[in-house]
Amino acid sequence: MKWSEKLFTLPGRRGQTFTTFRQADERLGFLHRHFRSIHVGGTNGKGSVTVKIGAVLQHLGYKVGVFTSPHITTYRERIQINGQMIPDAVAEEIIAEVFDRALSFFDVLTLLAFSYFAREKVDFAVIEVGLGGRLDATNVIRPEVAIITSIGYDHKELLGNTLEQIAFEKGGIIKSNVPLVVGPTAVPFFPSAKAVTRELFYDDENRAIARAALAFLGIHSEQGLQERPPCRFEQVGNVIFDVAHNPSAFERLRLALEMHFPGKKFPFYLAFSKDKDWKLCIDHIVQVASEIVFLKTDHPKLVRFPNAQEIIPQEGVVAGSFYIMDAIRSKLKRELSGD
Repeated sequence: MKWSEKLFTLPGRRGQTFTTFRQADERLGFLHRHFRSIHVGGTNGKGSVTVKIGAVLQHLGYKVGVFTSPHITTYRERIQINGQMIPDAVAEEIIAEVFDRALSFFDVLTLLAFSYFAREKVDFAVIEVGLGGRLDATNVIRPEVAIITSIGYDHKELLGNTLEQIAFEKGGIIKSNVPLVVGPTAVPFFPSAKAVTRELFYDDENRAIARAALAFLGIHSEQGLQERPPCRFEQVGNVIFDVAHNPSAFERLRLALEMHFPGKKFPFYLAFSKDKDWKLCIDHIVQVASEIVFLKTDHPKLVRFPNAQEIIPQEGVVAGSFYIMDAIRSKLKRELSGD
């Protein structure tokens, strides 16, 4: 069995392993101290902000590591240097060095990222929080600047049932004498932080957050701020792919559709993880939906809806979960290319 296959036998983060992770981090020599870092947390938008900051730094000539989650196609997407995924052979070698069954899947991925960035001597690493913040594996770093993009309801079973509880967990990445930048929905919880005002299109807001964070590094370049990860309002043919998967993200998706396609209604093709408030998500898009189709899936983490359909849409919006994106997007791209 390859080491990457063993990686997927590890448990998720429902069991708290932060203390164990810190011990592993110390045992490996605090690999994250070999590079400067930026820490990006929040409910929505953190992956996009991470990618934007990384792109700006890369355009300026820095060697930049980017650690994001989750992935669309392969776990190696999560760990990149200057836009290139960690090579398979290198990942196998490092996983063999850091693998520990006392850790979670995400813990080992984090150690893999830190080790790769350290050995490749990156100038900066832009690190996205996996889940929450206070007890997230990434929270061992001491960054140049910390970011909380947004506060909204998600992962309530782990982070709490109120926005105050969720903000407490997200705010766990705040460290003394480290500048903090926050997006509009986070401002009420962190009033002393550098705040960014609300924008109608969520990616404009993500750009503003990235811009404000880079300013603390003395960087004011716009080159790279247009970058965003796959499946963030990504148009493939006549289909928009968006990984909106909680109510606040669905609200922003609706606003984006109204902004870019005023007066138009769309068929929506949706799937949801079992822990999501999917009914409230749907409430946010009914006014721009011509129909709503649930997608058939055998993924163990997704809800199996009655009358779900197995379909590759030719137009409309695909949303609700990272887990459905790759298969549909890949097949649609093949159809459009004639393969």
